[in-house]
Amino acid sequence: MNEMGHVILTLDRKDISYVRFILEGYGGLGVISTIDAYLAKVRIAFPLSQKDDIESLINALSKEISITNINWTKNHACCSEREEK
Repeated sequence: MNEMGHVILTLDRKDISYVRFILEGYGGLGVISTIDAYLAKVRIAFPLSQKDDIESLINALSKEISITNINWTKNHACCSEREEK
């Protein structure tokens, strides 16, 4: 079983669907979940073997949309219950 990594991002609300569409277009490179729709805080889960690709994609996207508060985690459990709202 592959270990999973997670990255927490804050986007503009209008960009959540766009990022979801881009991730799906890359063959399901990662799975995006909305943590807080009002604050536009999302979590992207991905296989750790794909971290470099996710990092490159986020860097490229950050040149066209606002992406802030980037927080990388290795395990889902370490961040799911402690999210600040």
